[in-house]
Amino acid sequence: MNSLSKNQLCALLLITDMFGLCCMRGSISAATLWGVLGGTALQFLFALAFAVQNRELSKTAEVFFLLYALFCGGTVFSELWRTSGVIYIPYESGHGIWGRLLTAGLVAAVCLYISSTGMKSAGRAAVIAAAVGIFCLAVDLASAVVNADWQNLWRPERRSTAAELIRGFAVSGGLGSFAVFLGEVRGDRVKTAVRYFTAKAVISAAVLLTALAVAGGIMPMTEFPVITAAQLSQPFEAQRIDSLFLVVFSVFAVFAAALQVMTGAFLLRHISPSFRRWKSTAVIVLTIAAALLMQGRELLLLRAAAEAAALLTAAFSGKKISAENISG
Repeated sequence: MNSLSKNQLCALLLITDMFGLCCMRGSISAATLWGVLGGTALQFLFALAFAVQNRELSKTAEVFFLLYALFCGGTVFSELWRTSGVIYIPYESGHGIWGRLLTAGLVAAVCLYISSTGMKSAGRAAVIAAAVGIFCLAVDLASAVVNADWQNLWRPERRSTAAELIRGFAVSGGLGSFAVFLGEVRGDRVKTAVRYFTAKAVISAAVLLTALAVAGGIMPMTEFPVITAAQLSQPFEAQRIDSLFLVVFSVFAVFAAALQVMTGAFLLRHISPSFRRWKSTAVIVLTIAAALLMQGRELLLLRAAAEAAALLTAAFSGKKISAENISG
């Protein structure tokens, strides 16, 4: 049976969340940390309400989550393009729209391969990728504890608490996949939700604390604080951690995009059972089209509203669906 374990689903979702945090734009402060944790707490309450009902998605909800997967996938590609200025991607940096399309094409090819292997295989690979990413985060955090200026945590906030809460709510791109695949997970759904949101809160706090401690002194000049912190942190004298971060970031981008493609293909199969071939390809094409439409726009308010709509749709849907292979 092509189902996921709790750890595999959590790994796929956490990779998406960590990619979103890496792409967080603009100054951050302690208020950002509280905004992200507050947003995570609100998401957990709605997700818990969905999990305890032991229900699956209605047909209308499936259509909504298909559109939501396209939107979130487009956001992943858009963020990957936007960060190319600080994370050097040679061809993309010098060839404008064609460079971005080439990058998107390469990522899409890998996404298509991951999607064709099925949820279980993708979940196994995601566990390894997430473990490597958490190890890199631990190394960065250890370096920050020794070398950083923790007075940066008390620097003045540049955004209101409400704005930070919206931003914290918007950086999660995996809630649709959580709602869609929770029913395919082996084991207790409530325990899966608790495990995921607890890990998300801990990792988000660690990422933001590291970014504040390392890059807080230059925050007004930093466009992507988490990426800047990774580039500035040098725990080993003979090894540049930003080179390793580039590899991890690229892997996270691929898995974040692949999760949305798998979600879209899974739903497309249920919405239109006759559409058996090329469903993953169709989702990828539509996702890249969505990315081109939102290119250069952060759309925080729209993303936060979409997250809220996804949670409400999941909590009040009630038609059962079955697990199937999403290859194609």
